Amino acid sequence: MERQVDSTKETEMRATVAATAVLVIDLQPVFLEVVEAGKKLRQRNSLLLETAALTGMKTYLTEQVPEKLGEFDEELLSLAPSAPRFAKSAFSAFGAEGLEDALRTEGIQHLLLAGVETSVCVHQTALDALRAGFAVTALTDCLSCRRPKDGEWALRSLVDAGVHALPLETVFYALLRTAENPLFRDFSKLVRKYDL
Repeated sequence: MERQVDSTKETEMRATVAATAVLVIDLQPVFLEVVEAGKKLRQRNSLLLETAALTGMKTYLTEQVPEKLGEFDEELLSLAPSAPRFAKSAFSAFGAEGLEDALRTEGIQHLLLAGVETSVCVHQTALDALRAGFAVTALTDCLSCRRPKDGEWALRSLVDAGVHALPLETVFYALLRTAENPLFRDFSKLVRKYDL
């Protein structure tokens, strides 16, 4: 028997998904090799990218000076092959030409941030997003930096500024709302696939 979900809840979920985007910042091999727990970071972001695809949530990727530092991680890119990529030299993703316009064109109101480094590019991106009028959630288990204490302080600063800081599963289970949601089983399978 196929699971049924209240049509109001399903409509609310679709509206939330349509107005929310995942923004993955600078997950290039050069950074994944030097940040704290790079392997775990790759796995959590794999879960994020697969979950975004499952829910139909738009995904955007940035690359820090890719002509010098290399492109987005191939393994992760394979999970979001149609996601637009934006090259940047500014630390904030909002310094990437065309990113803000793309978000506004798609009607995005809320950003889910992931990537590196929490204390530099993610921090500056979150603050610029707030200034631009976006709601922002930092996905705490999808972020990292070279010095974990720096990341902790940066996250505290962002929370004080109005950013929500939550783990990926908390955000997506809240989106699904109920085990009756037709996506619940598939999401649960993804969680188990990437459980560390």
